[in-house]
Amino acid sequence: MSKLRFLVASLVLAGLFVSCGGSSTGVGGTVYDALPAGNDGSGATAGNGGSVFDALPAGSDSATGGIAIEALPAKYAAAVCAAYQNCLGPAVSSMFFGGADCVELTTQRLENGTFALMQQKITAGTIRYDGNKAQACLDAISKLSCDGLLQRDQPECLAALDGLVALGGDCDLNEECAGSAICQSSTGICPGKCVALLSAGQACVADGECDNGLQCSSETQLCVKPAIVGESCEYGSPPCGPGLLCLGKDDANKTPGVCRNAIDALSATAGAACDPAAGILCAPGVSCVADHLDLLAAKLVWTCVETGTYTAGGACKLGLPEACATGSYCLAGAGLAVLNGVCTAIPDAKQPCGTGFGAQCQPGAVCVAGLCQNYAANGVSCTGNGMCYSGYCGSTGGCQPGLPCTPAH
Repeated sequence: MSKLRFLVASLVLAGLFVSCGGSSTGVGGTVYDALPAGNDGSGATAGNGGSVFDALPAGSDSATGGIAIEALPAKYAAAVCAAYQNCLGPAVSSMFFGGADCVELTTQRLENGTFALMQQKITAGTIRYDGNKAQACLDAISKLSCDGLLQRDQPECLAALDGLVALGGDCDLNEECAGSAICQSSTGICPGKCVALLSAGQACVADGECDNGLQCSSETQLCVKPAIVGESCEYGSPPCGPGLLCLGKDDANKTPGVCRNAIDALSATAGAACDPAAGILCAPGVSCVADHLDLLAAKLVWTCVETGTYTAGGACKLGLPEACATGSYCLAGAGLAVLNGVCTAIPDAKQPCGTGFGAQCQPGAVCVAGLCQNYAANGVSCTGNGMCYSGYCGSTGGCQPGLPCTPAH
């Protein structure tokens, strides 16, 4: 979306609007349990257009009237979250987040990513930042729709922040490379070299490395053109494009699904039939629950019920998303009673993750190796990448910024 796309790569890679879905039901935890495990923010405070910045610290450079570099992460995060809402709408986008705040989490990911090193590079003269032009960049990002999420650099953003290292020059960060270019190292040790955005079929790690209109397939780790509505997705097919869900895929048999518009797919009302495997899902505020097993047809019968129908401590049925009251999830029964459970308090940090449709942890925590862990800033000890705001748990020293190469010592 802009030169700062690299700083929020972990958010995009999580699958927010790129290719959600994934269990044998055809939906999977990432659609409803958020990013990761239900704690990436509601998106509700992001708003649309220019209003997304109203509740944020002004962060202006009093000398120039521009945006001080220190204030950029929060403002950039607000613009990104607004673009996500433009793509899916507030109601549907909130289903992809699990109780925390999109702007707050994205800000933390920016600040715990490569932002500090980027500031050093600005001082060193390999990155140019013009705070007076930053607002135009933020305005452009906040107005993006689904298609715009795969456009790597808006002209307004390159005018505000760009690298000064030419193709073939030494780099430690993607942001150091001039124009739409990235920093790569064949050895994995810094410095790397600035290279052009990757073309279709080239090996990649993140979407932001691929050229305009392409995504990095999590299945093949290659840049590919995403699938559109009605096309086959995943398991031998490309991932769905932004704003689409890959529905009906079968992880057990590794068969592909079909891309559907998320807003259209999430439309069944309370009392109506739903079927995750067929891509018929319930509207925001309504859960698709596994009502009973049709023995003659040998298949589950699903029904839409109002989210929160089942009270804490009471009987419940497994649902997508959870149909229990806020703060609880449906703990499934055993054996033949697997479809019937009890609404149980969602575990806090340091407790075993709850088990339902997807791992369950309280907002602000994430499930790592079966245990709920609080999100961690850089330098905090970690047990997995998922618990770090940066998305990277280093071998020593806890959470660390994820870099395109490892600094030489």
